[in-house]
Amino acid sequence: MLGFDKIPEIEAELKQVNQHMDRLCKSNSETMQKMLDWVLQARGKQIRAIMTLLCSKLKGRRVDATETAAVVEMCHTASLVHDDIIDHADLRRGQMSVQKKFGREMAVYAGDFLIFATISRTNLVNKLWYRNMFAKLELMCDGEIRQYDNHYNTSITEEQCLENIKGKTSAMFEIACGAGAYEGKCNAAERSAVEVFGRNFGLLFQLRDDLIDFVCTDTESQKSIHNDFWSGYYTFPAIHTFEHPVYGPELKQIAHELRDGIRREGVDERITELIQLSDGFGYTLRRIEEYGREAIQSLEIFPDSLAKTRLIELVETMLKSTRGFNVD
Repeated sequence: MLGFDKIPEIEAELKQVNQHMDRLCKSNSETMQKMLDWVLQARGKQIRAIMTLLCSKLKGRRVDATETAAVVEMCHTASLVHDDIIDHADLRRGQMSVQKKFGREMAVYAGDFLIFATISRTNLVNKLWYRNMFAKLELMCDGEIRQYDNHYNTSITEEQCLENIKGKTSAMFEIACGAGAYEGKCNAAERSAVEVFGRNFGLLFQLRDDLIDFVCTDTESQKSIHNDFWSGYYTFPAIHTFEHPVYGPELKQIAHELRDGIRREGVDERITELIQLSDGFGYTLRRIEEYGREAIQSLEIFPDSLAKTRLIELVETMLKSTRGFNVD
């Protein structure tokens, strides 16, 4: 089963994607260029670019979607630069974040530059997917704002949480998949199907990340356990527990105490215990499996192909890694 870094048939195209990003990220300012080079030297897994390339191949057409994938990746990268400013994050992709290395003010300009360079320098501005991309980027921003609006809100519902995820996480996956399908000459129904794929992949991707906040694993050991909960951003396992008639009130009380700076001895262990008792972890795992199945089913409109197989394998890789979490 393949991972995001082991898809040999698109390796050459990913190199072209990075070449496009290097071309787009050129500044006359020496300081700006240092920041852009810092960002580009840690490119991450480039999941969204990979999905753009794979979705462009679902109809078996020979197309060059590398600049499209580069534009998608640059928009995502810009959002990460800005996210790190908001979160005061010190690390990003294994190195110091831009805001940590160069300062918060400079990081704002770096993120802005990535967006504006994407808008002004790409040759794709007249394509339908390019115009649609900005509508979905608005949804991404709205999702982030709704999450902020629910800061320390222990009454947030599962439905509200999922709507936030569809904006802040799924929107960019929808952009990536839809743009690839457009470049691959898919019709409207097929483009809609791959956007459904992207939406459900985003949901399982984020819910998996929500579990990581409560579950220490070897691969995710850099992330502090309960970091989101302590920060007042309540994720799916906790929200499910908040709604539980027996265990919810105590978890809400703990959340209120942490908001007020009160930390009881053994509080981390009790948070985990309450979520376990309410089946918050198991319920989240089942929802992840559900979104994985729906993502795979959305591709049934396409004939069998290597690209379709790879997309399904990426979903299955995510599901397999999630099943390895120790939530008992």
